[in-house]
Amino acid sequence: MLGSIFTLILISLSLAMDAFSVSIIDGLTLNNLNKKRMVFICLIFGIFQALLPLLGHLIGLTFIEYIEDYDHWVSLALLSLVGLKMIIDAIKEIIDQKKGKEKEDKQKSFTFKLIIIQGIATAIDAFAVGITLKSSIAPINVYLGLFIIGLITFLMCLIGIFLGKYIAKFLKGHIEIAEIIGGIILILIGIKIVLNHLGYISF
Repeated sequence: MLGSIFTLILISLSLAMDAFSVSIIDGLTLNNLNKKRMVFICLIFGIFQALLPLLGHLIGLTFIEYIEDYDHWVSLALLSLVGLKMIIDAIKEIIDQKKGKEKEDKQKSFTFKLIIIQGIATAIDAFAVGITLKSSIAPINVYLGLFIIGLITFLMCLIGIFLGKYIAKFLKGHIEIAEIIGGIILILIGIKIVLNHLGYISF
């Protein structure tokens, strides 16, 4: 039983790492965050991190070979699109400042669409975990296991988003640089997911 609990915690932490990294970026770059939006972001990451393995568990091995061929590429595409947009927007702002244009005092947009895309992108690679989850954590109930995965992801992302907001205080006035770095990190996370799937790395 203790071995199964330890395995479940390791699985949960492993699955939560990408969402944790993205939540730091959200805390760093989204200036219009309030407590409700912060909780929403963490909930979305937690829900998707539990939902995708649940789908894997319910569907079983029937479609896994087809999904595995594409899931990591979908993650890379989604994270790259979000990351590139952040980089392009930040570069535009830097260019405008150099041209002497007055910097608009506007906050980076929090949108439900953005958070949903991030939630899906960071959770797609967790689909396959659901296939073997039951045997990995037995005798723990698989649905309890999925709840714990979601809960740990939520808590990790809560830490991440507060950490991002804390770092942002030191980068005040240089938020464009933070956005460029954040965009690059999102793209690197997508590349990491692909390399992990292809077997070149194992973390």
